[in-house]
Amino acid sequence: MNHHTDIHPSATKGSSGDRTSTLRWGFLYIVPVVAGCGVLLWATRWGIGLFSDSAVYVAAARHLLAGNGLSWLSGGGEIRPMTLHAPLLSIILAGAEAVGIDAIAFARALNTACLGAEVLLVGALAKWMTRSAGFGLLAALVVAGAGELLRAHILLMSEPLFIALTLAGALALMQYRQKRRRLWLGFGCLAFGLAALARYGGLALPAAGALFLVLDPGTALRRRIVDGTLMLALGVTPSVAWMARNYHLTGQAGGRSFGVHLDAWPTVRDQAMAIIFSWFAPLRLVDWIMSQPGVSAILIGLAGLSVAVLGILMLTRRARQTIAGNASLSGVVLVGACLLSYLGVVSFAALFSSPGADVNERVLSPVFPLLWLVVVAGLAWVWKRRSPVLRVGVGLLLILLVRHKLGYEYWTIRELGADGLGYAGRAWRSSATIRAVVEMNPGVIYTNDIAAIYLLADRLSYVVPWALPNYDPDSVARVEDHMRDVLLERDGAVVLFGAGDLPVGWSRARLVVGVQADDGVILLPTLAETR
Repeated sequence: MNHHTDIHPSATKGSSGDRTSTLRWGFLYIVPVVAGCGVLLWATRWGIGLFSDSAVYVAAARHLLAGNGLSWLSGGGEIRPMTLHAPLLSIILAGAEAVGIDAIAFARALNTACLGAEVLLVGALAKWMTRSAGFGLLAALVVAGAGELLRAHILLMSEPLFIALTLAGALALMQYRQKRRRLWLGFGCLAFGLAALARYGGLALPAAGALFLVLDPGTALRRRIVDGTLMLALGVTPSVAWMARNYHLTGQAGGRSFGVHLDAWPTVRDQAMAIIFSWFAPLRLVDWIMSQPGVSAILIGLAGLSVAVLGILMLTRRARQTIAGNASLSGVVLVGACLLSYLGVVSFAALFSSPGADVNERVLSPVFPLLWLVVVAGLAWVWKRRSPVLRVGVGLLLILLVRHKLGYEYWTIRELGADGLGYAGRAWRSSATIRAVVEMNPGVIYTNDIAAIYLLADRLSYVVPWALPNYDPDSVARVEDHMRDVLLERDGAVVLFGAGDLPVGWSRARLVVGVQADDGVILLPTLAETR
């Protein structure tokens, strides 16, 4: 007997229609990717933005290739292990240098690729969480046109790499939740582990992923425990090894020591709130909110209460089953866990480490795409209530938000793309002081800007003594004599950018002006003994 299966024509047509629709939406996602990457390339046409941290990443990469490990070399070639910064970006830049690509030029391409990947990942995550290709495309468009992310990607910093890895890890875990293939779990573990190696702020990501896996009621308890353990093992082990290396070399696991700064909490809180509110609201409204302590307290209280209630609910099996059966809710829980883990590490570093970590727009930039995904999921939920009033409200909110984001993007492009940022700016590129340093080629250099000397003059240098954290003004004579002896012995110079004034107590009799430029001065040592 011959058996055969009849395929209904409508089924074939539906399947073909689904594929066509998917391809059409997939093509549309290319638009925000190309737009976002194009804007970034235009804004960095003078070169990727460079700051002092950028010099550390580049120097560590080059010194790694030279056989000195991930380190910074001081003016005399003394090796200073890199510990304050996570290692992944420097390792990648070293790989680029190993095949003949300049690290700084490669970083520009890397940031562009990261931004394109982030646009796609946010779109995919939003589509997954909302079950709507339209909301997925909307999420991708906003990310592509967000000035907040442009500011982060225009710099040679680790945030772009960290954001891309975090989003990739979240998407991999959501794929694993649906398909239960260990390959996706491996991708998620790898992404979160690499994110933790990109920025110390990602140290809690593997824990957030493990918690998400263990609390998922869709599988047997034994498998959940195995999955969570695998996440912790693969995600945390590389960072633990790196921090053990740091402690062995310097006595500090992450370049900071423990120190309580609870008095900084109001400043940290207000800075974070102002930055986060400015992502979604006009500056006038943000200023009003921040000027009303009661309003700020209510908003913080509501946010804290929401997190607490969700945490309590997650302890009940019924709530976990409800969330596991809803892609939107499970996505919000995972993304929210990633968001809170990052904010938790940043807050801890700001309040319980010395020196305290900065809390600024760049540091908080990884929060934006995660928080935006939560917002999109909320808007999609309201939209699906099918109430005309609610849909009009959502539409108006989206129009105002897109207008706000496009306006901020426009002014960000004008500001950042004018003539370069940081040491890539026009003023630094045309620095007369830097040209003089290159021409003089001193045997040793003391300076008040070692990053400028390294990035622009390609020279190592010492920080001038009075800029060191342990400088004692009462020991001026001894410190000055030592510096002058080194300068005389090695035909060195003191390069001061800006006004070039010496601090109180230092004698001009032992340092004479060798070059006076409009942006700095180069001082040379003399044999004078009188102060």
